[in-house]
Amino acid sequence: MTRSPLRNRTVFLLVLGASLAVALLPVFWPQMDIAAAAYFLQPEPPINPAQWKWVELVNEYIPDLFRGLALLCIAAWIVLSLLRRSRRVCIALAFVGISLTLGPGFSTWAVKEYTLRARPFDVIEFGGKRQFTPALEQAAGQCSDNCAFTSGHVACGFFFASLMLLDPRRRWLWIATGLLAGGLVSVARMSVGAHWLSDTLWALPITLAASGLVWVILNYFYKHGQAPGRS
Repeated sequence: MTRSPLRNRTVFLLVLGASLAVALLPVFWPQMDIAAAAYFLQPEPPINPAQWKWVELVNEYIPDLFRGLALLCIAAWIVLSLLRRSRRVCIALAFVGISLTLGPGFSTWAVKEYTLRARPFDVIEFGGKRQFTPALEQAAGQCSDNCAFTSGHVACGFFFASLMLLDPRRRWLWIATGLLAGGLVSVARMSVGAHWLSDTLWALPITLAASGLVWVILNYFYKHGQAPGRS
């Protein structure tokens, strides 16, 4: 398998580091979360994306769409590996399927269970009964199921940035696509009061970290001949 150039790994790490730095901003200044949510949840916001059709579709179908994509990629990877098909194709399918499962799937769920953070529409400031808690606060206890931090929907959008690992020649295109997709999904989720700003920002470093881990593991096993699909 052709290794990713050092330059591509460096760019990936820089993007990961930059995303982490940005995500830390509302951790140190929690009022950013309140201000962003207040814009969308005020009685008559100047721009109200919650009423747009594409926002409704994103909120309703994104998780199922990417969940189905992950399952299809994993199934295709297994079949093609057993048939000893192209190693490059197998790695691409495995990367997409496993990264989506580990990042937007498992990792976001695990963080939700760890933080137990209430969603904006559930807190007192916006007509709910629960307390606002800053991002990264452990076991906030303000949510029992399907909590706010972090956003699985947004992680699906940001996942496109991870594809720079598969396609180094178009790394900047994939980074831009991921940032645009993640940004649009962030607007969709925040506009209906489902997520705080920090929920959306943290989706990027969590997704990139999960994808980077999968990439390293896949490279190791295929390089050492311990994975199927060699040809």
